[in-house]
Amino acid sequence: MSKRRILHAADIHLDSPLQNLESYEDAPVDHIRGASRRALENLVRLAIDEEVDLVVIAGDLYDGDWRDQNTGLFFVAQAAKLTRAGIPLVVIRGNHDAQNIMTSSLPLPKNPDGSEIMLAAEKVDCRIFESIGVAVHGRSFRKKAETDDLSKTYPKPLSGMFNLGLLHTSLTGAEGHDNYSPCKPAELTAKEYDYWALGHIHIRGEHGSEDGAPIVFSGNIQGRHIRESGEKGCVIIDINSRGKCTRTFHPLDVVRWESFEINAAKIEYVDDIIEEYERWLQQTVNTIDDRLLVSRVSIVGETPIHNDLHQSRRRLEASLRATAITHGGGQAWMEKFRLRTSTPNHELNMGDLEGPLASVSKIFDDLRSSPERGKLIANEFSALLKKVPEQEEHFSAGNDQWVDELIESAAAELLGRLQGSEDAN
Repeated sequence: MSKRRILHAADIHLDSPLQNLESYEDAPVDHIRGASRRALENLVRLAIDEEVDLVVIAGDLYDGDWRDQNTGLFFVAQAAKLTRAGIPLVVIRGNHDAQNIMTSSLPLPKNPDGSEIMLAAEKVDCRIFESIGVAVHGRSFRKKAETDDLSKTYPKPLSGMFNLGLLHTSLTGAEGHDNYSPCKPAELTAKEYDYWALGHIHIRGEHGSEDGAPIVFSGNIQGRHIRESGEKGCVIIDINSRGKCTRTFHPLDVVRWESFEINAAKIEYVDDIIEEYERWLQQTVNTIDDRLLVSRVSIVGETPIHNDLHQSRRRLEASLRATAITHGGGQAWMEKFRLRTSTPNHELNMGDLEGPLASVSKIFDDLRSSPERGKLIANEFSALLKKVPEQEEHFSAGNDQWVDELIESAAAELLGRLQGSEDAN
């Protein structure tokens, strides 16, 4: 049999809700909100342009029940484009679109051979495509918290076919992902399939042994927040006449999330940070084609300009945001700014501080080293939050990094003002 091509994608999360973007006046909300749809359009266009023989989606097509029918209608339209082009599509449900949490449904187009697109949840379902010699074995999630090892129910491979296992799984576990349908790579290898198309883990990667079937997470097709940074897309599998396959990654994302971290240990002036960000921004924009770049800037490390950074925090953040606009070629936005520096000795430089200034510095040193610092700050903030409850979502006393950042900013600001006041007298 001649060369065959299969497109493997997962975790579309169509119309995934975005949180807190509206709180930024300059945020490109519409561009980011529509990113999952544009990425799916890119997938369909790629499948047609690359003349693939089959598309498989390994779960989490949706991000939960639809707010309205437009989410489902959009997928129906994209699926219809594939089937009209003669490309069959096979989909399983994952934890985010499990059978029991999807109360909405729409009739889906049939594949060119008349088969259903969505695979069953009651048992392992199979789609056989005789014309290309491919058998797809898969099973949708019945419920969100599918903690059983579904791979155990997958049957033996069909003789004379290229057998592809379609599975939504955490495998042996991954940080930031619930432990659903867990299994071991060796157990998948023992099934003697030719390829395992996995979903659920949003980071692209391969598992298994060299002499076994490829066990592949394609990752999600569009990053949704800063923890999903870098290229996102799908994998195209090329199968030769002997049934062996090679894999090629194709980016599909329209919004690229990236983190920019600078160690301020050798930074002499605050403005040097702006220049570093400008250089990184221009280099990064040149590598992402026409995508929108959303960046998070973090300044870390022990630095002698620690106090200066915290005292000029607001001006620095505004300058960095302006830099993203003016030097990002019209395709960059800074999502968040994090200032997490310290003095070289992990404490404020006492210098010539004495009297009240030394006492204030000692208070901050004690607070910084206290294991109860988050609780202490929470008690102080509780009265203020009652007056401005809309700010409560931004308060995170249980986040040590956030609390430490708040302490450092307050310490530098207060001591800076007190020192300035004394100098003026």
